[in-house]
Amino acid sequence: MAVSVDNEAADELLNAEWNRILQSEEDIFIDDQQIREQLRGVLNSSQLTYKYILVTNVLAKATNPDINYRAMQAQWEDDGAYNARSLGHDVLVEWEKANGERLGGSNEPFLNNPARNPSFSMDNSYRSNDAHRRLYKLLTRLEQKVNAGDIDSVDVLRQTLFEISQLPSQTIDFIGVSSAPYDTVDSVVSDYLETSGGGERLAAVTAGAMRAYYEHAGDGNVTVEAEHANVPDEFSEAAGDVEVTREGELIEAIEVKDKPSERSDIQHAITKGRANKLDQYLYLVGNGWQSETEYENALADMEAADIEIILLYPDEILSLLKFIGDDGRRILVKEVADVLDEMRAEAENKDDWDEATNRLDISK
Repeated sequence: MAVSVDNEAADELLNAEWNRILQSEEDIFIDDQQIREQLRGVLNSSQLTYKYILVTNVLAKATNPDINYRAMQAQWEDDGAYNARSLGHDVLVEWEKANGERLGGSNEPFLNNPARNPSFSMDNSYRSNDAHRRLYKLLTRLEQKVNAGDIDSVDVLRQTLFEISQLPSQTIDFIGVSSAPYDTVDSVVSDYLETSGGGERLAAVTAGAMRAYYEHAGDGNVTVEAEHANVPDEFSEAAGDVEVTREGELIEAIEVKDKPSERSDIQHAITKGRANKLDQYLYLVGNGWQSETEYENALADMEAADIEIILLYPDEILSLLKFIGDDGRRILVKEVADVLDEMRAEAENKDDWDEATNRLDISK
């Protein structure tokens, strides 16, 4: 009866172990020198199909130990039979394209004769008889050693990936013109905002984005400050959660609402805007509305007000990242961190921002 390999689990394992190899100084993961030399021999040969068969089945066995290293098709009469082509095509080929095409860059390696049999055996060797025998001996030895517990199947994968890492890349790595690409920064910030953090995160990102916007524009006379998200209004003299001033004069105020908004929130925004003599007041709807009725009543109050209330949404704040370029997006990373400090934000919110922005690999 055939067994299966979870392609998603295999893909995760492959990428995790590849990254481990690239970051490690180790070069020996299994003690069997003969196997190490045989791995190196197959991977350095000119027969592409054998390389793909080897790496696919090594990955399969590391993902599911019930796999037989010599299995090629599910109809093989062996308890370790599985469909190697599915794993090879859907996982290995895609991974190889993203990592230098070190095996040869084949799109369909399992269409060639050596891969079109239920199992890899000496009964179906083809033109490269020596290469075929070498791979057969290696797969057979791996099956014996791993099943006996002498070698771990994941260590075999690591040794295989190390040998692949020593092969020359067949692709050219172009250095992108952007060191802080919009899509990446947008993704990092959006992921960070998935957690509320008591409202601190959205307020800090809003203030950081505004600082980046004005600094990128070269308006050095503008100051953007953020009030701590949890300061009660009766204890605050701020016009909004985020205030923008030019040479000490208030020019913009933003109320940042991290919870579902209500009509009373808009009424409060109207009052604050009037009190601070603003022509318009920005209200950031961070988590939708309490209900459709609350939204409709809020709109009615906005239309009747003698001050313009402008509704903003997080996506619109993040859209500023499109207009400020690499420099501006790097400024954003630094300024959000600074705002979190100034707000005396919770340590978790500051630590998570630092961890999230480490993905960007840019200087903060």
